[in-house]
Amino acid sequence: MLARLRTGAIEFVLPFAVALLILPFVISGGSLIPWSPATTDLEVYVYAAKDLLAGKDVYQTVSPRGLFFIYPPIAAILMIPLAFGPYVVWQLVWTALLILSQNLVLARTGMRRGVALALVSACVVIAMEPIRTTLGYGQVNTMLMMLVIADLLPVKGRRRIIPQGALIGLAAAIKLTPLLFLVFLFLVGRRRAVVVGTITFGVLTVIGAVVMWAGTVEFFTGLVGGNTKTSGPQYVGNQSLVGVTTRLAGETTPATLAGLAIGGIVALLSVLVAAYWWQHKERAFGVALVGIATCLASPLSWTHHWVWVLPLGVLAMISERLPPWTRVTAGVLTVWVSICLPLTVLPYHKGAADSYTILQQGIANAGPVLGAALIVALAVRQVLRARTAAGTDPTMEGSPESTVDDTPAPRSTDEASGGVSERGSGGAGPGKQDYASGHD
Repeated sequence: MLARLRTGAIEFVLPFAVALLILPFVISGGSLIPWSPATTDLEVYVYAAKDLLAGKDVYQTVSPRGLFFIYPPIAAILMIPLAFGPYVVWQLVWTALLILSQNLVLARTGMRRGVALALVSACVVIAMEPIRTTLGYGQVNTMLMMLVIADLLPVKGRRRIIPQGALIGLAAAIKLTPLLFLVFLFLVGRRRAVVVGTITFGVLTVIGAVVMWAGTVEFFTGLVGGNTKTSGPQYVGNQSLVGVTTRLAGETTPATLAGLAIGGIVALLSVLVAAYWWQHKERAFGVALVGIATCLASPLSWTHHWVWVLPLGVLAMISERLPPWTRVTAGVLTVWVSICLPLTVLPYHKGAADSYTILQQGIANAGPVLGAALIVALAVRQVLRARTAAGTDPTMEGSPESTVDDTPAPRSTDEASGGVSERGSGGAGPGKQDYASGHD
């Protein structure tokens, strides 16, 4: 136990220190001295928690920066602790939780423990836009990813305390897209975990409805009606397939429906492909693919929602079981998402996408198109291999059948569960970002 705590401390200190240093510069409006980063989303969570305790409608909550609380009622309930204590303390705690979450993801997806993980984690804080801006906004994307990873990729030899499926159910109650992982669990034969996850999601949602019935109705009717209180789907920070179709064809109902349909197909393909790789011992890769698909299929996926490139990028670097073309494609996608050119070089004021040139459209849509292409290509490969399975050599280079290790993850830190909600986007680049450009 002491050795594990010592390793965890070594892995935590450096990336946490780096995060504290750069946080004031990530989102515009922060300052280093006195230390006061502009964690705009965390600010909304705090205001919503205080309004809930005061008996107010949290869906009328507006932060001083003009942002709304737009998450399920249970998220507001889980955020109640934020209403107590100095805001700066919660900024520190929130940052620590995000760093611990990304470290767990790194460890569970195969990164070597100790100093190596600490160095990689620190580099990720600086170089990977979704991770950096999740920290900068005080978002929960990394925490939600951690819940899923902790649920699906347990440490070998360590007794599971929380039933499988429960953490996915929690993540899905906070943000609906992790429900796709329950479909994945069903396909890989984890029926009990599906039941546990569904019950967890249902119970938490019911609790939210009991406490905030009017808020529950308002949230879900607004969701169905497309009233998100955020920037529209055409905004270039929206890196979902709906974002692609609305930028290409305009923000119309047919374009939106086309994006949703394509996203649904890609999501279905992702769980089928992921189940294949899970069954052939490349489990972390399968989980990462489903995570990428949640970003593609969601109507609104801001750039900082794409934290799933973290495990994908790790596997692109270290996995020797994946076909070379898969590793290269996954690596290119990770780099592209990390540098976030759409928000770095393109105009993103309201209506800007209507006048994009062909080159600008290419930059705006390359990420989601590449992510979808990776999943489709793997699905095609799977079909072709199935047709020739009888004559295939299982030791062929790049073949998942050649794997023998039944667990993709090494020893890791204790499972953490915590996290709250989801928001939107605003900028890129290593410099400050404009919090007003659009949030989710």
